[in-house]
Order: sequence, then structure tokens, then C-alpha cells
Amino acid sequence: MDGISLRCELILLIIRMVMKLKKVYTLLYMPEDHGPTRQLKVHRWAILLGGGVSVFLLCLSVLYGVGVKTGSGWLPGGSYLRQENMTLVSEIDQLQGQVQGLREEMDQTFEMQNLVATAVDLQPLDKDTFAAGVGGRGPLDFADVEIPGQDLSAHLQGEFSDLGKEVDLMVRQARIQRQGYQAMLDTLEVRHDVRAKIPSIRPTDTGWVSSRFGVRNDPFTGKGRFHHGLDFSVPLGTDVRVTGDGVIFAVQQQRGLGKVIKVDHGNSVMTVYAHLDRFDVKKGDTVNRGQVIGKSGNTGRSTAPHLHYEIRVQGRSVNPVPYILDSYASRN
Repeated sequence: MDGISLRCELILLIIRMVMKLKKVYTLLYMPEDHGPTRQLKVHRWAILLGGGVSVFLLCLSVLYGVGVKTGSGWLPGGSYLRQENMTLVSEIDQLQGQVQGLREEMDQTFEMQNLVATAVDLQPLDKDTFAAGVGGRGPLDFADVEIPGQDLSAHLQGEFSDLGKEVDLMVRQARIQRQGYQAMLDTLEVRHDVRAKIPSIRPTDTGWVSSRFGVRNDPFTGKGRFHHGLDFSVPLGTDVRVTGDGVIFAVQQQRGLGKVIKVDHGNSVMTVYAHLDRFDVKKGDTVNRGQVIGKSGNTGRSTAPHLHYEIRVQGRSVNPVPYILDSYASRN
């Protein structure tokens, strides 16, 4: 009751002050240049209206200033700070969605990488190693900090920092995956090079095998003698093709073999092409499977035009037949 009585007394005091005001006030205007004096009559209601408007504007200015300073949400659209915070929250939420989408794509790429690795007989990337690029976070939740007037800058900076760390982890993860794919490419390239160097085709497109690898009767003496390769009976001047990628090791005239070309295929594998009529390469040349390196002939210890073909592994002659996977020399 004391509070109500105090309010009533305050209202009565204001009413008495208003009632004491005269109905009309006369204001005199006396110019300094001795001009005529003027009178201006102001009614009581005009004074009350002007005073009320002034007090209202003063109160409104004070409340607005307090609202801007404290970030109160009673202002239209909220304070500038509040609007800025909400914009930042929205941007972080969108960034969070993009990061999450990127993470899902990288997880799928990880699975695909392991499938490819298995297909090429490589060790799949283990999850512990891949975990170096995996982080974890839940969706952004600002419900507990979105308090009118509260400055979220520190909290938002923390969220940006977390997202930055997460993106950095995914960059490291992408590097790990790139290294894995590079290892696959290197392996496939090496295997391709190895396969290309294996002497796996016929040295001629035409002709027939007139003498096989192994013991045979020597055509000159009639005695049993070991034959170290295959003889291909072909017309004089037939194209002779290298049977695998390699480097020309020797182009020479050799007793018994006549004109001969030797090709080094690496891994202690060498092929020999003998009784040639012509050379189309020189020592040190790099050649590819199926490339013409000379012409067949009848040079050296030979009874008729043919090509003598050998495969040597670590200096020892081996049977060429198991190596010939394609019956056409021009195929590569």
C-alpha cells in the first residue's frame, strides 16, 4: 500500500503543478535596435504538449542508447551486434554443411582407393593411417549462447578455429590419398615396363620353325649337337622384329652366327637375332616391341636363308617357345 500511496501522491503533485500554470502566458520580444516590442501569447496546453513531447523523445533516446550498448532485442530487427552475430551463425552453419559434405566424399574416395589397391595387388590403406585426416564434430548449436545482449565474437572465433583445424586435417588426408594413388600409378607403370620388356612375340610375321631348341643333328656334320634357339625359315630380306622393349647391346659380325644383333631387355634377359642380311639399328638404340631391327639373311654358318633366334637369361640360353604369347611379330 505504501507503493500505491506514493504513486498517487506523485500524480497529485503533478496535477497541482499543472493546475498552477496559467491558462495563457505572454512572452515579450524586445529587439536591441529599439524596434517595436512584440507580444507572443502561449496557451497552457501548448506548454504541456511541448514538454510531454520533449520528455518522450528524451526517454526514447535513452532507451535506444541502452539497447544498442547492451544488445537488447527489443529494438526493431534487434541491435547491430545481434544482427551481426546471427549472420555469422548462419555463415558458420553453411560452412559446417560444406565441410561435412566434403568429409563424406573423402570417405567414399577412401573406400574406392582400397578397392583399386586390392585390384592391383597392393596393400590397402589401413584405417589408422587414414585417420590422420579424420576429425569429428557435431552440428553447431548456439541455443545456449544466443542471449540478448551477449557478445558471441569469442564463441564464433572458437567455432571458426575448429572448422579451420578440421579443414587442415582433411588436407592432410587428401595428401595421404594422393600418395596412395601415386603408388598405384608407379606400380602399374613399373609392371607395364616389365611386361613390355619381356620377349613375348615371334621375331617374324611369316615363316615356319625349321629347327627347335634342344639337341639336333648338325646340318654340316650330321652329329648330335645342342641347338640354343629357334630357326625360322623365311625368305631373304624378311623383316626381323625385336620381341620386347630394350636397348641394342651389340650389332656385329660373329663367327658362325654371321651378322647378329643382341638386345638387352633388362633383368639379365637378352635376345639374339642371327644370320641377318642387314642391320636397321645401331648399338645403344632404344627399341620397342615389334620394331623392325634388320632383315633376315644367309650369313655365317647357314645352309639357307633363315633367322636364328635365342633368348638368354643370366647368360644361359632358354627355350623361346614358352615366351612366345603372340604368333604375330608386328603386334605389340
